[in-house]
Amino acid sequence: METERDIIIIVKGGTIQGVFSAGVLTAFERHDLYPRIHSVYGVSSGAHNAAYFLAHQTKIGSSIYYEHLYKRHRFLKDLSPKIIWEKFWQLLIHKKPFDIIDLDYARELETMGPTKLDVKTIRTSPINFYVRVFNPETLRLEYLDGKVDTINRLIQSAKVPPYAYTKIKNELYYDGGIMPTRDFIKNVIRKHPDKQIIYIFNDKKTLARVFKYILWDLLDILFKARYLGLIYGLKHLFNIFNYPYIETLVRYKNVHVLYDEACTSKREKSQERIYLSYKHGVSKGEKLLKKIGFIPPEDN
Repeated sequence: METERDIIIIVKGGTIQGVFSAGVLTAFERHDLYPRIHSVYGVSSGAHNAAYFLAHQTKIGSSIYYEHLYKRHRFLKDLSPKIIWEKFWQLLIHKKPFDIIDLDYARELETMGPTKLDVKTIRTSPINFYVRVFNPETLRLEYLDGKVDTINRLIQSAKVPPYAYTKIKNELYYDGGIMPTRDFIKNVIRKHPDKQIIYIFNDKKTLARVFKYILWDLLDILFKARYLGLIYGLKHLFNIFNYPYIETLVRYKNVHVLYDEACTSKREKSQERIYLSYKHGVSKGEKLLKKIGFIPPEDN
């Protein structure tokens, strides 16, 4: 008798912070949660983690964070105050993007060498895979089939203007986490009351934390609006508090929320702290599996 696929996994993004969800998914792969999974939804770094999970390569995908990306020499360029100031004025005056996050490096890691993503395994998986992206022409979010043109879908889902760049131009979509939205609540949680939803944050998304960084968020809106236009900027501004807060998600009886209490920085440089966030994710993943009865409490 076939096992009921009663679990949906949502994986949020956060650049280097994504190492936490990579750890959670490592625990899920280690204990073979696959037969229970109906669908996986990913956005930004969460989409990349989801892809390595569906390819049964979570250890490889996780290692990218603490063995490659932390070095920053290619993926996230080190910026001096002078360079930041120059890029700021180039954006405001000439609408020139910052181009500080090198997604071509991510593409290189996922298409060659020991970190190559097994796209074939993803495409043959019985689990649905959706990548959330933002369409700048319609200013709407879209869910793309992650099994089709997988690598490009992943890169598009991580392309945050005006920060991230790739040599491949004229790509229609951008990062699906480009602005605050409760889209996953509307299009996944409420539509699947019969499923158990595992919602993985890479930071602690609470109203208090959003207020703490509100000035940075307003500056971010200014940068993105200069690049994407005034209408986008106004839409983002009106949705500035429209996050799926942890306090909101826990009200749904079928939702299990996981997040990194340590709140690793998106600009974290310490290999040790990045690896600790990964191990924390593994631990949280295994605790959840015990909570839902997938593995017995004594199983380590």
